[in-house]
Amino acid sequence: MKENFIEFYVNKFSYLKTLEDIDISFISPILRRRMSKFDKGILTVLNRVLSDDIENIVFSSQYGEVERLLKLIGQYSEDNEVSPNVFSGSVHNFSLGFYLLNVQKTIPYNALSACEKSLSTGFLSSVIANYDNNLFCYGDISEDNFVSMAINLSKTCKKDSSKYILRPSINENLSDNFEYYIELFTGNKKSIKTPLFTIEKEADND
Repeated sequence: MKENFIEFYVNKFSYLKTLEDIDISFISPILRRRMSKFDKGILTVLNRVLSDDIENIVFSSQYGEVERLLKLIGQYSEDNEVSPNVFSGSVHNFSLGFYLLNVQKTIPYNALSACEKSLSTGFLSSVIANYDNNLFCYGDISEDNFVSMAINLSKTCKKDSSKYILRPSINENLSDNFEYYIELFTGNKKSIKTPLFTIEKEADND
């Protein structure tokens, strides 16, 4: 029986585990003041990996814009009304739309949430997307801090890209682990298991 697997290449990878590493200098000061911590983390990693050949973006998050959602709930509870600006900013994919608008890119994108499997579901959606050049972005709250990552990946090999193999494997006893992805794509792990698949890094050619 033929083994099922998907080959893909990672061209650029960026992540944030602390807000101290945020860099949104490419956004005007006026707009920066209106951005949440979540926005800043997402825009930082997106801007580090975006390239001109990206054809599709997948964004995933379990909780999304928590800060604005809590503010929205508080406004409604106390004043029985909500700010239109806060409401529009609480949309799940606001950060991505805001980024593309500011860098003047018209790239199709999908945004999803799959509870505790949001990271693996989003990544899988990006790998199997019907485009050659894709960008996957993930952001969420972890241990009272906002974490984010972005991966520029393709179906064909490019200069300085790394090859990976994804094999479908349902691992019900596992949960998504942000750190595993960092260790894999920074070269500290050769393989990882997620709730939905296993990824292995292929040895680099000499």
